[in-house]
Amino acid sequence: MSHAPNESNREPTSNDPESDAPAERGSAGRSLDAIFELLAVERRRNALYVLYRHSDPIGLTDLAEEVSSLEGVPTEQVVADLYHVHLPRLAEEGVAEYDADEGVVCRTASSGRFRAYLARAAEDEGRPLRRASESATLSEF
Repeated sequence: MSHAPNESNREPTSNDPESDAPAERGSAGRSLDAIFELLAVERRRNALYVLYRHSDPIGLTDLAEEVSSLEGVPTEQVVADLYHVHLPRLAEEGVAEYDADEGVVCRTASSGRFRAYLARAAEDEGRPLRRASESATLSEF
């Protein structure tokens, strides 16, 4: 019997056949912990909701304006927070692409598992992932 240190609290690895851990950071298969960590911050969720309502890339300022209107805070504060904290994190996880030189952001083709949790969070918070003029089929989530 192996006596690995505190095996129940160990981090999952890509070599673990029972793990949901991605083979590398930003891959399509995310662990449940990584999904919840991404969705744990309200501003990051709001940015994701906005990104999922846009099929085309959106400018950082436009994204920040939409997020600030959801949160009732100054746009400048949101721009700085998105630029320095949230967009790099979303890009690192492969959920969004951010071109700092062009100042544009777009969502990526995330895993169905991630989209399902994001859709559930949006539903719980009353923030649709689609524009009112669009309709989604269940198979899209």
